[in-house]
Amino acid sequence: MSQRITSALAGLAGLLVLGLLPVAQAAVSAEEAAQLGQSLTPTGAEIAGNADGSIPAWSGKWLGAPPQVKYDGKRNADPYAGEAALFTITAQNLGDYKDRLSEGQKALFAKYPTSYRMLVYPTHRDFRYSDLLTQNVRLNATSAQLSNDGLSLKGAYGGPAFPIPKTGIEIVYNVLTTPSAWMYEAPNVGAYVQPNGAVGWSRTTLTAYNRYQKGDNRAHWDDGIYSQSLTLQKAPPREAGKIAFTVNSLDHARMPRQAWQYDPGSRRLRKSPDVGYDYPMPTGPRVVDEQNGFNGSPERYDWQLIGRREIYVPFHTNRLEDPATRYAEIISTRGHPKPELIRWELRRVWVVEGTLKPGTRHVYGKRRFYVEEDSWQLVLADNYDTRGQLWRTVTNGAAYAYDGSFYYLNASFYQDLQSGAYSAESITSEEPTSAQFNRREPAANEFTLDGVRRGGN
Repeated sequence: MSQRITSALAGLAGLLVLGLLPVAQAAVSAEEAAQLGQSLTPTGAEIAGNADGSIPAWSGKWLGAPPQVKYDGKRNADPYAGEAALFTITAQNLGDYKDRLSEGQKALFAKYPTSYRMLVYPTHRDFRYSDLLTQNVRLNATSAQLSNDGLSLKGAYGGPAFPIPKTGIEIVYNVLTTPSAWMYEAPNVGAYVQPNGAVGWSRTTLTAYNRYQKGDNRAHWDDGIYSQSLTLQKAPPREAGKIAFTVNSLDHARMPRQAWQYDPGSRRLRKSPDVGYDYPMPTGPRVVDEQNGFNGSPERYDWQLIGRREIYVPFHTNRLEDPATRYAEIISTRGHPKPELIRWELRRVWVVEGTLKPGTRHVYGKRRFYVEEDSWQLVLADNYDTRGQLWRTVTNGAAYAYDGSFYYLNASFYQDLQSGAYSAESITSEEPTSAQFNRREPAANEFTLDGVRRGGN
């Protein structure tokens, strides 16, 4: 793989940490949208708990840092520190819990029967979003529409586009528009762990401006540029100093993703090669549009809404960014991260399946996504090869950002079930800070080609 393409892929990865049916998808009626804030939360989850109480009713009692947490502005401390696990799922008792597991989770138990386990904790639904975000979501419910075979999103702004989804493609767009920062600044450390234990490290810093998520200028939103990002590479050494600039929109038909890279050796800024979809990433056993579970254009798949399930998912995974958690501990087990560091909760998810369209190309013939209802985060993904065999699975840890008042992914694990390799990405526990959100406005020309040139020099 050329250094130029590797740099371009790193830039796309920075952006993605943030970001089909043949007929247009329409918004719901005003009467149906009235469920938001009544039987549904302001962003579309069921307010009620489940039948046996293992999933509680949504309270939304906390906005920002809860009273028991002393927020230092650097890391999101565990809001449920000291809470004991209810039980542990192992290969030996797997049969008692198999109905609440994904196929990828069951495959991990089968491949690593002595080391893989899941520590399950009480489920909590205590956090809420800002009034501005929920106001935008209510408007989205009656105005958001898809056109151009699902490639163009119109009429949405400032939050999940379809809080009351009817189709699989609408949930895919909810993943793309999940509540997130309008200004994102973060270190990103990755460890690519081989089956023999050898580790390759990568390190970048990401700065991203998400115009869609700003949320305070709906009247002038033109369904144009969604977000822009700058990724500065620090490791491996051969890539250090390179800068990638990426521009994304939610109109994949009219404005597909574009990227440029600055090379410090030549001091030149060049348009990046057209890489995406199933182009392999150098940072782990995954492809470009697999980061965070899924990103980019949904055009190569037919998307089906399978339904809703109650399954165990990684949630409130604050321990992964705790300074007491060392990178070596996270990757201390072969084939998967250390089980004791991941908190699992029983939560409701939307299940969406993508099937590769006839005549299109992708290494994954089928993809199954599990999207958590309160956060609209894609917390688990199972990816099948073109023969129909389960190949790779993605585990995304989700935590609540006290400075941004939304859930975000604070670590991602990409696991190859065939080779045994995996990667831990977006880990930050040893950095001076974890990701920080909405701390400042972008500087003049910061997200322009001229700004990139000046930054590189």
